[in-house]
Amino acid sequence: MAERRLFITGAGGRLGRLLRHQWPEFDSGFGRPVFLSRADWDICSSAPPDVRQGDLILDLAGQIQGDVARNADLAQSVSQVAAAAGASLAYLSSAAVYSGGLQKMAESGPCMPLSDYGRSKLMAEGRVRQILPSALVLRLGNVAGADALLGTLRPGVPVVLDPVPGQTGGPIRSYIGPITLAAVLGSVLRQLAQGKALPPVLNIAQPNPVAMADLVTATDQDWSFGPERTGVLAKMDLDTALLQSVCDVAPATAPGLVGELKMLKGWP
Repeated sequence: MAERRLFITGAGGRLGRLLRHQWPEFDSGFGRPVFLSRADWDICSSAPPDVRQGDLILDLAGQIQGDVARNADLAQSVSQVAAAAGASLAYLSSAAVYSGGLQKMAESGPCMPLSDYGRSKLMAEGRVRQILPSALVLRLGNVAGADALLGTLRPGVPVVLDPVPGQTGGPIRSYIGPITLAAVLGSVLRQLAQGKALPPVLNIAQPNPVAMADLVTATDQDWSFGPERTGVLAKMDLDTALLQSVCDVAPATAPGLVGELKMLKGWP
């Protein structure tokens, strides 16, 4: 029997490059990963790779900006390839499918995205589930270094944060460090390789959401609050109980997240 393989789409993006960086010799139980960037496979317009029965696709492909509506078409194409080949699929979605708020966002709760990006990812989830009901959906929180805060800091340039009434540290978000993310995904993929039954949807984040002001402070960067703005999302707190039933995930702290980012060289 041929060795089962792990294909990773979207390998040219930030998260794809992160996994390349963290998994040079990674073996999830599906053999060493086959990383696929757009140059290797233009998902919606060229022939798919030689995916076979028993293989696994970790689908990271998608757009955060620009024509985000394309996310549903990308997910559909990858799902069709997996279904036709008899391969398994893990689809990377986003916490943006939730509305956020004072309550924890659980996988079983309602999805009410507030942005075009969130709506596109929710639509993508629907197409994945329609084509391949057994697919695993991973709803990712903020990744330190691939986010709109830590990923855009410039040395010596003060950061301006949105104020949130009643929150001294500004907006609060669920985060995961890049090293922790690679470890968590590795654990999940190994369990898939071993045939373990996993929840159909998993939030991917570390327990304990963090305030943006605390993150900036941990980088030793100056910051201040700007003027109040309408529509600022005060809190996105992902419920990680299901994830913690699958693998051990340490709580997030601002120094810990920044420390993981500093440990990586050549990323993002």
